Amino acid sequence: MRKKVYFETYGCQMNVHDSEKATYVLSEAGYDLAFEPAEADLVLLNTCMVREKAARKVYARINELKRELSRAANRPGLPIFGVMGCVAQAEADRLFERSKDIKLVVGTQAIPRLPDLVEQLENGFDRAIDVRLSKEAEFLELQAESRQTKYIAYITITEGCNKFCSFCIVPFTRGRERSRPADRIVAEAKALLEQGYCEIHLLGQNVNSYGLSGRYHGNSGPFDADGEITFARLLERVAEESGIPRIKFTTSYPRDFDEEIVKVMDAHENLCEWIHLPAQAGSDRVLRAMRRGYTRREYLDKIEAIKSSKKDISITGDMIVGFPGETAEDFNETMSLVAEVGYDGLYIFKYSPRPRTPAATYTDSIPEEVKTERFLKLQELQDRIQRLRYERYLGRIVEVLVEGASSRSSSDYTGHTRCHKVVNFPIKAEALGKLVKVRIAEVKSHSLYGEVNHPPLEFG
Repeated sequence: MRKKVYFETYGCQMNVHDSEKATYVLSEAGYDLAFEPAEADLVLLNTCMVREKAARKVYARINELKRELSRAANRPGLPIFGVMGCVAQAEADRLFERSKDIKLVVGTQAIPRLPDLVEQLENGFDRAIDVRLSKEAEFLELQAESRQTKYIAYITITEGCNKFCSFCIVPFTRGRERSRPADRIVAEAKALLEQGYCEIHLLGQNVNSYGLSGRYHGNSGPFDADGEITFARLLERVAEESGIPRIKFTTSYPRDFDEEIVKVMDAHENLCEWIHLPAQAGSDRVLRAMRRGYTRREYLDKIEAIKSSKKDISITGDMIVGFPGETAEDFNETMSLVAEVGYDGLYIFKYSPRPRTPAATYTDSIPEEVKTERFLKLQELQDRIQRLRYERYLGRIVEVLVEGASSRSSSDYTGHTRCHKVVNFPIKAEALGKLVKVRIAEVKSHSLYGEVNHPPLEFG
């Protein structure tokens, strides 16, 4: 009899894709996907460390699940509880020490070995762990038909990070940068088109660092027949050879972003009008303390290159307020940068230290109430900018991928534009997974609302 596994996934698209990979390898080992924890023999929390106190939240959630499942009818006992992702990688054995309910710890490169770890538990081991990191680790590649996401497919092109920003734990939880061979990426995109997908996202901690850290240490030889390994070249190949109608990518790192990427986007209609380019701060002094490797002026030069595109490209980003030593003047420079860029969307975070990072040793001199005040002030500015940016779409007809039912209204469906804005609209269910034209009639705080203007578009 096949067993069942239940996932809770936190964080970015890379974590969503990792859960998809884990579902696949466990299905090969006799596990089906459970949609409720009460159905599961194995419960896996796939974690992220972007938010503060991530490990503490893992323990709290497992205790909550334990209480819920202890009261559930028709359960002979509790499931195996496991932790995946960045918290698993960073905390490792400490997870076992702090929670006797956690039996399985799966590091960020250990997903292919997940069935072996589960088998250890089934064979009587009290716990199982694998948090090994290696630059030579193989990528786990999914077959198109094994995807769990219905209408958008994620393709990993790089993993890891070599930047070592002073506040960031990613190099310690995801390892060093590794790039997949371009031929395999293109082949995966082609197969996804054949499966009916019309949008793919190329994923990596730093996608435009693709190939910069050297050749992939796998069995496939060079990246492509021409030996070209830049991100711009990869984008060009995927756009030209895959036939996918919509291609997006995230996340870009400012130091490695160049005008060639914009030129390639201009040349190919299926490269969508959206770039996520996190600045993190607007002050050169803070950027140096963060070890970002670029200045404010250099960042704005990248923004100017994007704005000079023939396309109307939406720009989104990330900002941290209250970094150790940030002065009122530093914060005002961040405010002015946000005003000058005019982001279509901005993720704003209050600084909090992460274990093992250099910034964790800095004196965190900014009181929490000051961090909150700056957060709210920056959010208010971004809300005003975003409202103006969104109002440009009133009356426009935009292309939307229909992704599912709206969380706000049972009578509406939701999807994203090519520039990655959320649009809600009434529509018939048979358009799910299709591209439709929507006329925008109303602007919400973080989304658009409209009416379907045309029947679903054909592609392929």
